Amino acid sequence: MKKNNKTFYKICTFAAVAAMSATVFTGCGKKKEEVATTTEAAAEPTINVSPVAAMESPSDVNVIYKEGMVLSELSGEWIDESLRTQKPLCIMINNIIDAMPQSGISKADITYEFLVESGITRLMCVFKDYATGIDKLGPVRSSRHYYAQVAEQLEGIYAHFGWSAVAEEYIKSRPGYENLNGLELEGSVYYRDNSRVAPHNVYTDSEKIMLGIEKKGYNLNHSDSFHYNNFKFNTKDTALGTGNVANKVTTVFHSARKPWFEYNSEDGRYYRYQYDTAHIDAETGEQLSYKNIIVMYAAYQNVGDTILLDVIWNEGGSGYYITDGEYEPITWSWTGEGIQYKTADGKTLKMNPGNTYISVLNSRDSQCETIFE
Repeated sequence: MKKNNKTFYKICTFAAVAAMSATVFTGCGKKKEEVATTTEAAAEPTINVSPVAAMESPSDVNVIYKEGMVLSELSGEWIDESLRTQKPLCIMINNIIDAMPQSGISKADITYEFLVESGITRLMCVFKDYATGIDKLGPVRSSRHYYAQVAEQLEGIYAHFGWSAVAEEYIKSRPGYENLNGLELEGSVYYRDNSRVAPHNVYTDSEKIMLGIEKKGYNLNHSDSFHYNNFKFNTKDTALGTGNVANKVTTVFHSARKPWFEYNSEDGRYYRYQYDTAHIDAETGEQLSYKNIIVMYAAYQNVGDTILLDVIWNEGGSGYYITDGEYEPITWSWTGEGIQYKTADGKTLKMNPGNTYISVLNSRDSQCETIFE
């Protein structure tokens, strides 16, 4: 452990997390107005408590219900009940400096960042609500098979423009895999923005996405057998109480790739930076911000003698959950029902309601680390 006015923490193996789990964390005059007793005063929408689990309840616990709404399995937040069984959209987004600023990604419920070739990263943004309201989304880029595998676990509709040879083989080998490939759908689902240089100029929007789903004949709703089991949520914002300070979180993917997040205690959100500047959504002009951050250490390896990468999911790994200015060590495992996140003492991780950014670092690369300040 190094100290120089900053504390550097790093875990890359299960053994490190096991050691950390043994640590004890410390906890962590205006005049009243008269109220009329009329029936109109009670016309507010009612909130009822039910002992019955919600539709595939994100928390698998008793929850508060709001009429006409359900809790999103992706964010733990209230959404319209018409979205209850809708599959998410999982879309590949270019993330190199030539693609900045991106469009529409601030609306994603979950954003995954993985390494691809040569130390750069690519995003996969996951949306529960995408049928309307997305005027421009992109720039869209090609698939890598480990993104396709995560999208499959979410039973999402996977959107991408092109693919690596390994991703093509993987997707074509999966019967019924639902994807929107720009190599097939350019001009209908995807379009080129001529103000940008290819390949950083492919975009889509809500109308085109829905057109593509209809054109491919995909079912918009989850299958009856689908059981969501990736994330669990608290019913309200809950402090970790670990005492582990996380006011600034730097995720080192590579010596030249060190994006970071800065915590704002006023709104309880983490604001993202990359390429030495604020990470902006071009459609809103606002900086991207997140309620939750998950850092996963996963084993990457090259595919044969190529520069393409693979993620060794079956090894599982360690990581951190970060929210409300604190962090805690976690572990994760890959199962048939989704990625399972556990706290250091083996309990199921419960996250705070809100959007989440997931950074997947390479546990086999000594350069990769998470720096907390």
